[in-house]
Order: sequence, then C-alpha cells, then structure tokens
Amino acid sequence: MAGVVNSSVGYLGGPEAEGANVTYRTVSEGDGNTEALRLVYNTSVVTFEDLARRYFRDPRVPHVYEGWELTKPQYRVAVWATDEEQAEIAKRVSEEEGKRVPVLEAKAWNEAEGWHQHFLGEFKDFPDDDDDDDD
Repeated sequence: MAGVVNSSVGYLGGPEAEGANVTYRTVSEGDGNTEALRLVYNTSVVTFEDLARRYFRDPRVPHVYEGWELTKPQYRVAVWATDEEQAEIAKRVSEEEGKRVPVLEAKAWNEAEGWHQHFLGEFKDFPDDDDDDDD
C-alpha cells in the first residue's frame, strides 16, 4: 500500500513492559498479549484515517465484534491507538464503515520472532483501493 514504509508482527496488550521476553509460546499459553501488525507510514503519502478506512473495509474484519473481552487475547480483533486522535479517528471510521471493533490504548510493543514475520507479505502485497473516495 502506498505510504506504508515498514511493517512488523509483534505482541501487545499484556502486562509486560516493552522488551520483555514475550514469545509466541507465552502468548499462546495465555499471557494476555495479542498478535498484532504494526505499520510505519509516511504521513505525507497516507494518513491514519486512510489506513483505518482500508482496515475497516476489509471483509475479514467482523461487522460486530461483541464479546471481544471474552475471547482468547491472542486472537483479539482490535485497533490499538497510540494517542487520543488515532482513537477518535478509528472509532469514527469504524462506525461509518458499519463495523464495531474495539479501539484500545496501545500498550508496550514486543517484536515477534523472525519466523513469525512471514505474515507481512500479505499486507505488503495488499492492492491499493481505487475507490477510496470519501463521498
């Protein structure tokens, strides 16, 4: 996607501090972390709202994600906002796109193991949407 300059898979949401020894094994055993994708993007090319809109338009994102707090944290569907502006944008876009996905405060990020990074290819190859008009 134009403007995305880097992405990585990692874990966040648990009680651990950044740099803690969080691994796929600890996450799958229920340490409270969620597997997540972190995007680094060029704000002169793409905005957080553009990224949020692309995410919420993806048919794999559920329309209503109720009971999320009861699901296994490892597979939680959520947007992890790094500040209040991102949280407000994500909540608004989620509603406009007819999706109800929790918007949570970003916690300490822990990079996933190298072998887990292969999932990035799917997003890097995600086609640009020519229908991104906001009308």
